[in-house]
Amino acid sequence: MKKFIVVLNLYLCMAVFAADADVQGEPATQAVTAASHAFVYPSEEARAQERQRLDQISQQIEDQYKQDMKQCYQQFDVTSCKLKARDRRIDAKAALRKEELPFKAMERQIKTEEARQRLAERQSEAKLKKEEADRAEAIAAAKDRADANAQKQIDHALKGSKRGEYEQKQREAEQHREDVAKKLRERNKEPAAPLPVPGR
Repeated sequence: MKKFIVVLNLYLCMAVFAADADVQGEPATQAVTAASHAFVYPSEEARAQERQRLDQISQQIEDQYKQDMKQCYQQFDVTSCKLKARDRRIDAKAALRKEELPFKAMERQIKTEEARQRLAERQSEAKLKKEEADRAEAIAAAKDRADANAQKQIDHALKGSKRGEYEQKQREAEQHREDVAKKLRERNKEPAAPLPVPGR
């Protein structure tokens, strides 16, 4: 428990440091970020123990209040006894609240830091995937350009020669054969099944 209080005090010092840095002109978020990197949060187990301790104290306050109220009905001056019991409960709750506030602020800070880390990891993964996709796209584009350039070189070398004209006609004939075959396939499709006769 003493260790946890020391850690809690360190956290409060960090918050004071951030507020002081904000007054001096440095943005508080940068100060808190710089301080939080140097600050080690208590373990989950230590935080769970502290949470349990605070809950137990709160439950003890409520139990004591109920006992006090039962005892008040045994006295002659019930109203003033109830008011005193209520005041004791309010004072105890206020003292507990002073312990709970720094603890809850630290819990929020831890959750914020964890969320920030998860977001940074997701963004870095997305950035890596995007870079890989861009790289693959650039490689494919370069290959396409190289293929197109090679074809242009071949076409240019063969242009004006009988061999070039012959190859051009061969490509056109092949394209024409493919088009005719496609049209025949479309024309020779089986007709759809006939509709059923109504009433059967």
